[in-house]
Amino acid sequence: MARLYEAFGSPRRAMQAGAGEITRRTGLREKLAETIAAFHPPEDEIKKDIEILEGLGVRVITRWDPEYPSNLKEIYDPPALLFVRGQVIPEDSRAVALVGSRNPTRYVLEMTEQITRGLVRGHVTAISGLARGIDTACHRAALNERGRTVGVLGCGINVHYPRENGALIEEMIGSGAVISEFRPGVPPLATNFYRRNRLVSGLVKGVVVVQATRNSGSLITASHALDQNRDVFAVPGNVMDSRSWGPHSLLKQGAGLVESAEDILTSLFERPKPVKPQPGFFDTTDGRDRDVSDEAEQVLESLDPDPAPIDLLCESLKIEVGRLSGILLELELKGLIRQHPGKMFSRILH
Repeated sequence: MARLYEAFGSPRRAMQAGAGEITRRTGLREKLAETIAAFHPPEDEIKKDIEILEGLGVRVITRWDPEYPSNLKEIYDPPALLFVRGQVIPEDSRAVALVGSRNPTRYVLEMTEQITRGLVRGHVTAISGLARGIDTACHRAALNERGRTVGVLGCGINVHYPRENGALIEEMIGSGAVISEFRPGVPPLATNFYRRNRLVSGLVKGVVVVQATRNSGSLITASHALDQNRDVFAVPGNVMDSRSWGPHSLLKQGAGLVESAEDILTSLFERPKPVKPQPGFFDTTDGRDRDVSDEAEQVLESLDPDPAPIDLLCESLKIEVGRLSGILLELELKGLIRQHPGKMFSRILH
């Protein structure tokens, strides 16, 4: 499409040309030129697509339009067309993608939310692929922080996939955009997500892999990022969890280790700052006074972002269950821990 446009100046003139002229002016193979010359647009289908796009308020942006995302113009063979709900703005060039498992652990969800909040506060657009798990957590955290977020679909712009993210998509178009390179109605075929992943990495300055198994699509996104000269980052996880294989493999290959959004902001957008004493990795207060008793502090220090049952806490802390329940309630009311079904408790990362 790019070679046709550059040779003829407009799609209409390219479609009116004969096979010989197409070959001569573009260098495309003769058989392909004959296919192009013989193509007749299905007008009924096109009119139907236009009605769908107009009904949803979708804008069609070509790679030759000034509003086409600047980062995407840098990659090899960017899409000729983008279907956009919402608005893409120049400031979205300051963007980072978070990708990972569709079935993440509680720790990884907490880290995704913490990192996204920090990026948004640093005036960075959070980008992901609108899948279950990490993608959804990234988009939701950005919206909760009143920041910008952009989702890239692996299906038509009018297809909600996964279905439960329909409301999330509608909310995102008011604080960012939802993008697809596929025509309306195209289903979420497996082959589409390889193409989707190249757009996720192409729209950003860096990609953060939060959690990924050996065969995860998130590693494909990381591979695209490297091909596109983007920075790749990874969040370390539990070495006994197979979902940590992806980020740990990337870290061994030189990916930037991420403990907080500051690691990304400093690497991509800001000059290095003087090293200052930092709170511990699992410090939930970022240096603030928690105003809890020594016993409550002991309970808090025993928790991490993965939920633990109350009976195990009783055994390890040697605290009677009634007393421990009161301490856990105190910590929950202060927003330091979260209770889960089955009397499970986890620490909240801020």
